[in-house]
Amino acid sequence: MSDSPTPLDHPRFRVFPRKSEKLAIFFSGSNTTDHSFEWLETARRIDASAIVVSNGRNQWYQAGIDGLGRDRTEVTGSFRHWAKHLGARSLYTVGAAMGGTGALLHGVPLGARVLAFSCETQMDLVGGNVQRLMEKGFTPPVPDLRPMVEKAQAPIFLYAGESDPVDLCSAFNLADLPNVFADSLRRVQHGVVSYLDRKGRLAPMIDAFLDDQHLPRMPEGGWGLEEQFAETLYAAHRADVERRWGDAARLAKRAMNNYPRSDYANYLHGKGMLHLGKFSHAENALAAAVALNPGLTPARLLLARAIERMGRLDEAVAAYAQIADHPIIGGRANFAAGQIHSRRGDMISAMACFRRAVEMDPQRANFRARLQELDGAEAAA
Repeated sequence: MSDSPTPLDHPRFRVFPRKSEKLAIFFSGSNTTDHSFEWLETARRIDASAIVVSNGRNQWYQAGIDGLGRDRTEVTGSFRHWAKHLGARSLYTVGAAMGGTGALLHGVPLGARVLAFSCETQMDLVGGNVQRLMEKGFTPPVPDLRPMVEKAQAPIFLYAGESDPVDLCSAFNLADLPNVFADSLRRVQHGVVSYLDRKGRLAPMIDAFLDDQHLPRMPEGGWGLEEQFAETLYAAHRADVERRWGDAARLAKRAMNNYPRSDYANYLHGKGMLHLGKFSHAENALAAAVALNPGLTPARLLLARAIERMGRLDEAVAAYAQIADHPIIGGRANFAAGQIHSRRGDMISAMACFRRAVEMDPQRANFRARLQELDGAEAAA
């Protein structure tokens, strides 16, 4: 494309020029490799001109991007030059997680409509992806997006899962601003986009957004952004991360008082009670969390553990068996079941559980050590 502001194809971005007065810019999430882009199929499907972009390094789109600019202002300028080059009068930015933060950081100064999912709007939230994944040594120049978003002229649509305290608190940080339309989804964690896609609702939502429609509230929206629930849930989550179990249980209970049907508040309360040795209270809260959201697998693991601590070992083994094949917690479930079998003297069942635990989670040294211990005992016999 002659005299274009940048190449059409670059390891960090790709441009799809079309005969349209609209330009949509899609921001990829963290850990996206070169020449790989989230939202690529969406960019190919829509009628508007499109740009897909990745940050490369996990800097949350707060600095430069190779090929587009040395800093955030230059990157936004490149998008603005592309809009002028393409004759686009209406701009739109879309992203999830780190990409959602990018959609806000660049969309607001562009005057674009913004659609952001599961993103952090404060860079210092404990236990969030920013803390875990941001490039070491990088200091984000915009630690809190609220002052910038206060100046937004176009609508901003922001969605967060109620089972992710960091995302929910981030949405609450902006939810009261006049141009922000924030909503939360019950029984959904960080993967709001994948949830909507599985339900067949993501593509129609993108189309409605690009058609300048006002997006309706989610049918599964709860009370996550009402009153102080989000802040209280995050405070409980932070106490949990910092292993302040008494504070975690107390704050989660306060959140439950505001919103009894919160699966995650019940989970955090139950987890805190479990660590405090109050197993009956832990079982009640964790059972409520699982009833509210069977997909909240950490709650199912801790519920089995609470049952085990209360001495109901047959029930505990059955509960561990129900989650034994889960790719994330299955290793721990098998190991816990193996420990029960071992204490009971059922070494055949114990060995089977320990082998499965090591297969599913080979990095855990204590799993391997326990299996080797029993293997050695069996060989000696």
